[in-house]
Amino acid sequence: MYILGQVLLALGGITLFLIGLKYMSDNMELLAGEKMKTLLSSCTKNNIYGVMTGAVSTAVIQSSIATNVILVGFVSNGIMSFYQASSVIMGANIGTTITAQLVSLSGKDSFDITALGSLIAFLGFIFSFIKKGKLPEIGGVMMGFGMLFLGLDIVSERISYFKNFEKFRSIFLVKNDLLLLFNGLIITAIVQSSSAVTSVMIILASNGLITFENSMFLILGANIGTCLSVIVSAVGKPLEARRTAFFNLAFNVVGSMILFLPLSLFKSEIASAFYKFSGSIEREIANFHTLFNLTVTLLLLPILKPFNRLIERLIPKKEDKKYSKYRIIVSKTN
Repeated sequence: MYILGQVLLALGGITLFLIGLKYMSDNMELLAGEKMKTLLSSCTKNNIYGVMTGAVSTAVIQSSIATNVILVGFVSNGIMSFYQASSVIMGANIGTTITAQLVSLSGKDSFDITALGSLIAFLGFIFSFIKKGKLPEIGGVMMGFGMLFLGLDIVSERISYFKNFEKFRSIFLVKNDLLLLFNGLIITAIVQSSSAVTSVMIILASNGLITFENSMFLILGANIGTCLSVIVSAVGKPLEARRTAFFNLAFNVVGSMILFLPLSLFKSEIASAFYKFSGSIEREIANFHTLFNLTVTLLLLPILKPFNRLIERLIPKKEDKKYSKYRIIVSKTN
């Protein structure tokens, strides 16, 4: 019964983290929504500017899904083209990794982010009652930030109880790299937050329940799994919007395919290099999450036009004609 209680408390901590992440993201979107939409819709100068805009916007609202759904809406309404949106999507994948970077600092004795988060959440709770200007939204962001790290603290405490159980440890110490990738994909498709999955990975790693080598492949899968909501948001939308949503999936799938073999062949050497660069397994995982998205962006950005043409071939115009016919039939029946 005690073990069941620990499991339930760990699940409660994960739930609190997800609520905090959503609360923070939703209120930040309300706070900076119109300005962010204006910024996104004006990023037509060049691809580098688009990447930077996507990274900054997503780092602010802490949800690549929200950024990508907004982009699908923009493309659907003709505010920007599929080509313009694709570079912003690349940046959004980089910006969403800031959560894991913050979480990786939470285990440092010199920087107790959980205590800081508790104070920020308390101040945010007070602000939420002051119905003046943007203070309720600011309070919501602050409360979400606090809940995020309080939830992780609960998970960390409960997970540490299981680290001496060999059967529990064996769940996370899988040797098959491809299976790890699929595990990361499935878990993230359910949770719909690569930031959340990576953050929990950091907690597991800090308790010795997962190796950095395993986390690399789980992160590859997590980046693919988080695309599901964007794909769903584009169902029934015009052709360019569907291509935009599919680009997000293709970007992460192709990136994972490019890096899978080198990571699998040289995992020990890569782990050693990351440890020298990072200093702890928590920082290793957070840095890998960021560098993976940065590397894939640097690899694909120079060939963005050919890559977009490939997406256009995979989702051709004849599909849009069917969509148009369907709309004509529907309008006649109405």
